[in-house]
Amino acid sequence: MLRRGFITLLASSALGLLAGCRPTRKRAPGYEFLHGVASGDPLADGVIVWTRISGAGGEPVAVRWEVATDPGMRSVLRSGEFETNRDRDYTVKVDVRGLPSGVRLFYRFSAGGVASPVGRTRTLPAGRLESASFAVVSCSNYAAGYFHAYREIALRDDLDAVVHLGDYLYEYGQGEYATGHAEALGRVPDPVGEAVTLWDYRRRHAQYKSDPDSRAMLAAHPLIAVWDDHEIANDCWHAGAENHGDGEGDWYARVDAAIQAYLEWMPVRASAKGASTRIFREFRYGDLLGLTMLDTRLYGRDRQPEPAPGISAEEIGRLLADPDREMLGAEQSDWLRQAADRNPDVTWRVYGQQVLVSPVRAPDLEPLIDLDGPSMVSREVLERNVAMSKANPPILLDTWDGYPAARERFLADIAAGGGNAVVLSGDLHTSIAGNLVPMGGPAPVAVEFMAPSVTSPGFQDYLPEVRPGAVRDATLALNQDLAYMETERRGWLRMQFSRDECVGEWHLLDGVRNRDYAVSIDKRLRVAAGGVADGLQPV
Repeated sequence: MLRRGFITLLASSALGLLAGCRPTRKRAPGYEFLHGVASGDPLADGVIVWTRISGAGGEPVAVRWEVATDPGMRSVLRSGEFETNRDRDYTVKVDVRGLPSGVRLFYRFSAGGVASPVGRTRTLPAGRLESASFAVVSCSNYAAGYFHAYREIALRDDLDAVVHLGDYLYEYGQGEYATGHAEALGRVPDPVGEAVTLWDYRRRHAQYKSDPDSRAMLAAHPLIAVWDDHEIANDCWHAGAENHGDGEGDWYARVDAAIQAYLEWMPVRASAKGASTRIFREFRYGDLLGLTMLDTRLYGRDRQPEPAPGISAEEIGRLLADPDREMLGAEQSDWLRQAADRNPDVTWRVYGQQVLVSPVRAPDLEPLIDLDGPSMVSREVLERNVAMSKANPPILLDTWDGYPAARERFLADIAAGGGNAVVLSGDLHTSIAGNLVPMGGPAPVAVEFMAPSVTSPGFQDYLPEVRPGAVRDATLALNQDLAYMETERRGWLRMQFSRDECVGEWHLLDGVRNRDYAVSIDKRLRVAAGGVADGLQPV
């Protein structure tokens, strides 16, 4: 187990360079780069580089950008000028092309005689590739704790990219979900109320990118990201959300505002705007793997059949049995089926998407939880959950469990795509690994690795257990296709791909509410190339 000290980390000269702790030149009055730099969506010949100008007085700002082969920015490969203004919240996002493939590069910005920190990035490799490594993260709630996982990732020198599977930020205001410790931590949401308007979402993005650990990670590695629900509103689907109600305006206006802010503040490529924005896309790492990023949240998802007052169990059953309910939507599904034709010769086919694919049924909770223990939900809710658990229902219908017919289509499509299929998931605030077996099928057609949350609360914050691990152990016993589950700790997932195997490695923290923390590797699981049908194996 490795013990980290916050002060020690900030003293790191490498992070000082990347996170902007040591500016490259003395600041002049006026413009500042308070939100750091970032890169993302790498290609074999290009990458997006990003920053934001603070201190503008309403005037347009001419920003110079440079991409070089060295951190001293002496060997500049590409450079240019970008004009930003208040209409884009003074963000700068440049899609730089004409770069060499498979190399580490450095970039920076300058405006008004002030230089940004220097960022580090990588282009995609072409041709034969022996290995690739990724950090996988999700559910980074600023108010819930410190971004220690981001700090750990920033310290790594062996990653090709950071894959963020969504809930990069949370829309809730102070006094709402997971803000109980925010004041003590000095992490009260900004704005204080819930994010609904364009101004709100911009302020929330700015707060998240003001975090030093976030800035360090984004400056150290290229980002490949998709949104989940909280970038917009909790449990959203294409035409609404659980956390959008009367008094919050038109749903589509809120979606347009949230996505505009996301596209301004994130180093991603996306087509169109608003609810029709297409964020599903793919990345090819030589002949080793194709990474397909999907939108299982907004683009084509029908409403989830969540239990709620006035909705009967019969109605939920009818919705679950409906073969036409969609998770991806017809257009995205068609695009997914063509992935094998676009990348016909890769060893690994990797699918990054937001929510759990593995079917997981809840154990009987009555002997497992203490109804009088501390919980984020009321005793009434706990009692209702205990009563429902007697029938071993799906643990959460906001996942693919709420779309069983769509899941079967998805598994059939990735099986038809050939190769060795690996699914990356987030959203559930839990470390999970499982073998994905079609209904009635004899063997897995893919394996699933789920990243824990960066800070968002886990099962233990909702279900006060009679002993640590009680719910986890009972869930694993009931769901035989799960190979691993850890519900208590936050952290990140490292995925290592070679020509022979894929290895998932869970790096978990002992807490996110103290400046000092410890980190350890909790579990390693592998699947052999050509051995997906044999499922996950311990390392």
